[in-house]
Order: sequence, then structure tokens, then C-alpha cells
Amino acid sequence: MITLLLLLSTATNDFYIDPVVYKSKVEIKDTITGTTKEEDIFYIEFNCGIPYQKLHYEEIDSANVAKAIIAFKILNLERPDSLVDTLYRQFTVPSFREAARQQTFFITQFGLHIPQGRFKYKIDISSGDEVSSVEDEISIKTENYRMSDILIANEIAKDTSEHHLKKGNLRIVPHPSHKFSEFYENIYLYYEIYDIIPDSNHLKLTYTVKDDSGKIIGSIPRHIEKKYKSQAINFVLSMKEMKPGQYTITVDIKDENSKSIAQKETSFEITRPAKKEISYDGMPYYDKIEYFLSTSEYKFFKNMPEEGKSNYLKRFWAQNDYYAIAERFEYADKHYHQGTKPGYETDRGRIYVKYGAPDEIEKSFIEHEESKPYENWQYFNGFQFVFVDILGTNEYTLVWTNVRDERSQPTLYKHLPESIRQQIE
Repeated sequence: MITLLLLLSTATNDFYIDPVVYKSKVEIKDTITGTTKEEDIFYIEFNCGIPYQKLHYEEIDSANVAKAIIAFKILNLERPDSLVDTLYRQFTVPSFREAARQQTFFITQFGLHIPQGRFKYKIDISSGDEVSSVEDEISIKTENYRMSDILIANEIAKDTSEHHLKKGNLRIVPHPSHKFSEFYENIYLYYEIYDIIPDSNHLKLTYTVKDDSGKIIGSIPRHIEKKYKSQAINFVLSMKEMKPGQYTITVDIKDENSKSIAQKETSFEITRPAKKEISYDGMPYYDKIEYFLSTSEYKFFKNMPEEGKSNYLKRFWAQNDYYAIAERFEYADKHYHQGTKPGYETDRGRIYVKYGAPDEIEKSFIEHEESKPYENWQYFNGFQFVFVDILGTNEYTLVWTNVRDERSQPTLYKHLPESIRQQIE
């Protein structure tokens, strides 16, 4: 039986692993005697939740794509058996701003069939320079599996498509962290009951929820018909009236004579509303504040020790809208990159990040021999920036602006159209 600690075990908070064990029967035929017998075999399913900021992204076809390598090893501690495998996964973040707001994490699921026994597993996830590991032990005994372990999920829905998170005709999205923020209204449970004798009677199911002090805050009875030898059960628990905190839910299964057949429990946490403070580690563009500081201020920041930088950044983002500025960085990276240079490092990208989207953009082509394609950005507050594609390679240089803190380049005025030069003069 997998204990509660094993269900939630993780070496670090880099990612979450929730192993869930199911049981099935296999027929073994003795070719000498011609007899056949059934034996139990178990499927251990590893549900892995990876926070989006723990992955390394690159832009592919205008999308933010992260590639991850999952190295998996399980060792039988009772016999000389082991399995090593490597999985390759790819994840996409349409918007870092939205991913940060919802604290997105990606789900991947894999597993294998094993006999009863004691096992040790290790899972390594690498993406770019990020490498994280989790390892633990699992003990599986047949007598503990009249029912499977309980899978905590954030969604269970009917689904006829070919989706990898499917069980029968259900799409089940695991929630490996067992932590539910204000973005969720319900908690879903999925489990299976085994060795049922189908008849006209019913099984009695009781769901008991306790808080971290052991106080029962709810007990919900259910009855199911005994239709099949093995039956899959799902249950939804509303969190609307539940306060933030740690909870344990127990599933107790009894027959029609109130004799206990199986009992399993698992835990979950309801967190308080997500804090608006942005974490120092891992957030995209979090330390990209150069454009919003003077030269001396930024030099002062760069010379700080790491703890000082962390405190400085927290104060900075407490006074500025991280999500809005991160969205500017995303837009600049997508639309203004030049070769290997990130979009926010180009002239147009830097201005876009610092001042936001212009209210009007005037674009034009060559008017005479020395003029070049240009973009004239205008803001309703009177700010104006003129960028010119000097070399005709779509690399636009800031040539003129009326903003005091920005630098114009008079030697390049000859590439401006006559109308802009007259305005400057």
C-alpha cells in the first residue's frame, strides 16, 4: 500500500510526482498440466506535474516551446529486476503572462506493470540547464488492494477522443500537487474496486473529510450496484464552502452487511488566494528592469549581492504591473527579434517594453534615393520615435525622438523622408 507520505513525496518543489497503483488479473497457463490460473498484477501510474517556470523555452513558429527529457528508473528491492526508460515531452506556453497569473503546470503520465513487492524509483526531469530529481520507495501487497489508490484530479469528463489522460470513456486530468488554489471549485476523485461478486446487492461507499485537527467536516454516503467484477468510481467534492487548510478524505467501502471491504485515504490542501507578489526565481523577464532605471540606478542594482537584488526586485514589482510589462516583453520578442537577438534588445523592442504600445504607427517606403523604409511611432502624450531600416534588412534603428531621456542620431537624418526632416528642423 502506498502511504500518504509517498503519494505526496518530492525531493524539492521543482515538480510533483503522485504514484497511483491499480490492480488487474492475468491468466497464466501451465502448458504441461494444461491448467490455467489467475494472478494479480499491478500497474503503477506516475502522474507528474511540472511548473511552467521550471522549463527552458525557445520560440518555435511564434510559440513559446519547452522541451523536456524525463529519465525514469524503477528497481525491485526483493529481486534483481530493474527498468530504465527515457521519455521526451514538449510543452507550449501561449502567454507567459497568463501562465504566471494561473500558476500553470504541465501534466505528463507514464507507468508500467509490476508484481507485488517493494520498489525504489527515481525520476529526473531536464529542460535546458534545469535538472530536477525525485526518488522514493513503494510497497505493494495484494491484501491492500481490494481497491486502487485514490487519484486526485482537477477534471473528470466524458471524452471519446484519443487523449493520453483517458481511462475508459473518461478524460481524467491528475492534480499531482494535491494543492488547490482559488482557480478551482471542485476536487475530483477516481479509484477502482476489485474482486466484486456481481449480484443484486449494493456496495456502501462513505466519503469522510477531516481537517488538519482531525475534526470531521463532512461525511457523504453513496450506494453502487454490484454490476461487474471490477468497477471504476469517480466522485466530485465541492470546495466552495471549505476554508483554506489541509484536509484528509477517506473512502470506506462496505458490503450490504456493513462488513468493511476496503478503505483508502489521501490528503489535499486548499490554499489561500494566490499572492500577487511575483516569485524572484524562474519568472520570465523578472530581472529585466534596466529599461526602467537610470544608468546609475541600474549600475547600483547590478553591483548588489544576490539577496539585495532579490529585495530590490520585490520592491520594484510591488510598484509596477509585472503582468503588463511581461506582456510587452512577449510581444517584443515575437515581433521585433533580429536574427539571434531577442526582440526586447532591438530598438523597437526596447521602446515598446519601456513605453508600451504606440497609439499610432506610420509606415512608409523609400521616397527618394537616400531615404529608407521607416516607422513613425506616436503616443498621445506627445512622445514620438522614428525608426529607419538603414540596411534594408528589417533591422530598424532609432534615428530620432523627442523624448529627453532617449538619444537621437543626427548623422542618420539623411535616411529620413523629407516630411520627417522638416518636422525635426
